[in-house]
Amino acid sequence: MLPCICKSCLKKLHCFDQRMFSTSILSPLKLPSRMETHLWYVIPNQVKSQSLLTQYVDLLSPFEKERVFSIDRDELRKIALLARVFVRTTISRYQIHSNVSPRSLEFKKNAHGKPEVMWQYSDEWDPPPLHFNISHTSSLIACGVTIGSPIGIDVEEKKRELKNNIIAFAKRYFSCEEVNMLCLISDPEVRRREFIKLWTLKEAYVKALGRGFSEAPFKTFTIRLRSANQSSEDSKSVIVPLENPTSLTTNWQFAQVELDGSHYAAICRENDGLLGGDPMKVIVRKAIPLVEEHVITEVDSVLPVAGLT
Repeated sequence: MLPCICKSCLKKLHCFDQRMFSTSILSPLKLPSRMETHLWYVIPNQVKSQSLLTQYVDLLSPFEKERVFSIDRDELRKIALLARVFVRTTISRYQIHSNVSPRSLEFKKNAHGKPEVMWQYSDEWDPPPLHFNISHTSSLIACGVTIGSPIGIDVEEKKRELKNNIIAFAKRYFSCEEVNMLCLISDPEVRRREFIKLWTLKEAYVKALGRGFSEAPFKTFTIRLRSANQSSEDSKSVIVPLENPTSLTTNWQFAQVELDGSHYAAICRENDGLLGGDPMKVIVRKAIPLVEEHVITEVDSVLPVAGLT
């Protein structure tokens, strides 16, 4: 049985259980190189300790606590709590600065609502150009981290069922070229999977841009996937802006990976020139914040789906 995470219980535990929890159980990690993307994920159902959930509450800012406690449904409240804590604990794991702890991190949002770390600058320290992005379903939370390159990620359940006809749904959001690509797939199950994977790619790109769906609707660009019949020289996928091409850029790389055998994850990061035509190196870690982590895979089991120029 999952622990109780109702608002009254969490508040009582937070008020009366004032033990000082250690936030340095796991050793620090080196920041990703500019060639790497680190992708972390946590399975909410595997976080079952009530005392650990209470510890997580203690890491949030007053504003974050207010937002979490305002959520009525217990399941959604737990996801919101874990998502905020996962960002804090993930970023603080890196060797950024001796005084960085999960609790001390502060965040801001850009003009379109994309969260960013609000570093405390000083004459003795310049913060690293760290970028992150988070995505979640009800059964998995993921956080991507890069250095020097904006990043967007999206995760979706592999078994997600679509209530509407897939082609009709695609016509509402996808470009004509993407719809035609889906129409060529005769197997309904394969078509459903390809729709979900394409959706994650488009979502990751919009999030990497940091402008939001309203400024980069899915219909305004095409992600042209590589064909299995193409040679590697001719098969690099590209983003094709269809409207207001000056507002969209094509200097991005993508990767897709399966997480925990149950989710598709898409990563989009800006190509800062160091990656060239090579696929990004993706290192995937599964974690329970403050408790444990495991390196799941590196680039050899990640499917590179784009090399943009």
